[in-house]
Amino acid sequence: MTASREECVENRTPPIALVVLAMILAAVQVRAQSPFAPGAATRTPTATPSPVPPGEVEIEVVLLSGKKRLTGDDSVAWVPKLTARGRAETHVKIAQKNKQFEPRIAVVSVGSQVDFPNFDRVFHNVFSLSTPQPFDLGLYRKGKSKSVRFDQPGLVQIYCNIHPHMVAYLMIVDSRRHGTADARGRIRLRKIPPGVTTIEGWNVRGGMWSREVRVRPGRRSDITVELDVSSWRQVPHLNKHGKEYPPPDDDDFRY
Repeated sequence: MTASREECVENRTPPIALVVLAMILAAVQVRAQSPFAPGAATRTPTATPSPVPPGEVEIEVVLLSGKKRLTGDDSVAWVPKLTARGRAETHVKIAQKNKQFEPRIAVVSVGSQVDFPNFDRVFHNVFSLSTPQPFDLGLYRKGKSKSVRFDQPGLVQIYCNIHPHMVAYLMIVDSRRHGTADARGRIRLRKIPPGVTTIEGWNVRGGMWSREVRVRPGRRSDITVELDVSSWRQVPHLNKHGKEYPPPDDDDFRY
C-alpha cells in the first residue's frame, strides 16, 4: 500500500531533539576554539626571558719589592675554560724590531697562529725550548716572516739564537677571554658571565696567580692583585744548543 505524500515528508524530517543537539555541539566547538574562552590564556606561549648581560672585570697588578710598589705592566690574565664558538684568533704578530720582540708580553687562545716577522736589517733566529711547544725558525732576513701554530696551553719563552737580550713571553690559554696589562698594570676582561668566577694570571717576575671575583650583570668588578717580587732575579738563558752565547759583537752587517 502506497504511503500518502504527507507521511513521506514527515518520515524525512529529523526529530526536533536531534536538531537541537547538533546545534549545541556546534556552539561548544566554536567556543572552545575562541581565544576568549575560559582557560585560553593558559595556552598563550610564555615570553622568552631577556638574556642576562655579561659583566667586566678590571685587574690591577701591583708588584711588591721591599717597600716599593711597582706597576705590573708585564702581566696577563684570563678566565679559565671560558671558550666561545668560532675560530681562534689567527695571525697574531710578535715582530722583531730594533733587536727586540714587540710585543714582549702576549697571550693567545689555544689553536692560534703567531707570526714572527723580521723588520730589522739583520738576521734573526727565533726559537723556544719551552715544554708546551718547542720550535726553531732558523735564520731569516728583513722582510721575511715565519709562523707557529700553538695547540697546547702553557708559557712559551721566546728567544733569538743570535741576540741574547731578545726575550718574549707568550702565554697560551684555554680561553677566549684574556688580556695583557697596560702601562699602569691594568687588565680589562670583557663579556664575562655573571656569578663567582675564577681569574688566573701570570707576571714575568711574580709568576702565576689566581683569584675569585663576583661578576655583576652589566657592571664592572675591580680587583687588585699584589705579588711579592723581592726575591726575583734575572737569570741568563742559553742558546738553542744549550750553550752560553758568545761575547757581544758588532753584528749589524753579518747578522
